[in-house]
Amino acid sequence: MRKLPLLEASATLIGTAIGAGILGIPYAVSQVGFPLGIAIMTIMALVVGLRHLMLAEITLRTPHVHQMPGYAGIYLGPWLKRVSFTAVLLGGYGSLLAYTIGQGEVLAVLFGGSMVWWSLGFFAFGVTLVYFGLNVIKRSELVMTVFIFLITVAIGIFAWNDITFDNLVFFEPGKWVLPYGVLLFAFSGSIAIPQMREELKGRERDLKKSLFIGSFAVFGVYLLFTYLVLGVTGNDTTDIATIGLGDKIGPQMILIGNLLAFFTMGTSFLTSALGMKEVFMFDYHFSGSKSWWMTVVVPLLLFISGVRDFIAVLGIAGGVLSGIQSIVIVLSFWRARKTGWRKPEFTIGPMRLWGSVLIIFFLLGAVMTIINI
Repeated sequence: MRKLPLLEASATLIGTAIGAGILGIPYAVSQVGFPLGIAIMTIMALVVGLRHLMLAEITLRTPHVHQMPGYAGIYLGPWLKRVSFTAVLLGGYGSLLAYTIGQGEVLAVLFGGSMVWWSLGFFAFGVTLVYFGLNVIKRSELVMTVFIFLITVAIGIFAWNDITFDNLVFFEPGKWVLPYGVLLFAFSGSIAIPQMREELKGRERDLKKSLFIGSFAVFGVYLLFTYLVLGVTGNDTTDIATIGLGDKIGPQMILIGNLLAFFTMGTSFLTSALGMKEVFMFDYHFSGSKSWWMTVVVPLLLFISGVRDFIAVLGIAGGVLSGIQSIVIVLSFWRARKTGWRKPEFTIGPMRLWGSVLIIFFLLGAVMTIINI
């Protein structure tokens, strides 16, 4: 039981990161080939991992818990707080909308019926859990994270004999920019880090360990899943990986693959929605109920009005909005090193050089994403 908060905090990061993005990674990697795609995935994992450590140190240097717009306001001033808030708001609404669309499609495949009604049913269930807050969600995240790992192993068992080595050796370096937005979206879980600090209250020193556990677990799942999907489907990999995998292997993979999709998007929906609710509560001091309404109304109205472009939403949310947010994190980290109010339980150093590299990396990525939209 002593280790349960550590596992819950790790599960929060895992559940936030492993969402709709995992379903798009194999297709993105297939555009450049498995070797180069895995190299890009490794670089992205290291970059995002460093960004997570920076944000974790920011939270530990600040007495009160906020989400990123709040930290930006404290350390960088009102203008960059508005920039951060806009990026979080648009990215968050887009993510919740994408998860709602995806869950409706998954449940319609599994049980039949209307995708629209399944989406609305899932949305109602998810936002109800968010209304009751962190304690309900952190237990749900831990359970669903266990299911994600079990289902990934099951996919490996069913798919192993269908893997073809030739599907893993093709190489297309000219398209290297294509995986950027999907991979950044897939690895991004920054909105979970303030929640992790809350879960580890009184044990903040374990936050660094929890980040390492969660980050390595996410990378391992992505690597295994991408290897399995590309090994089976190769150049025929579909935008939503489980669809092509099911077509190649058969009905049992359609079932297992869609279960994976359900749990991954479900965990991400819960943590992303809670993170947005906390933006309104902690950073703008709205009441809990008003913050909940501000979180749920916009994606619901967008869905009802017919905005349902799943892939486009993911690319923009990752390549552009998450990139902007990442730059704000680096700038806030530098400032928090000088003006933070409390001594953090761990530090990663001033990171002047690497922070500058990250800013250039995310800025170029956002520009390239916009050019290629």
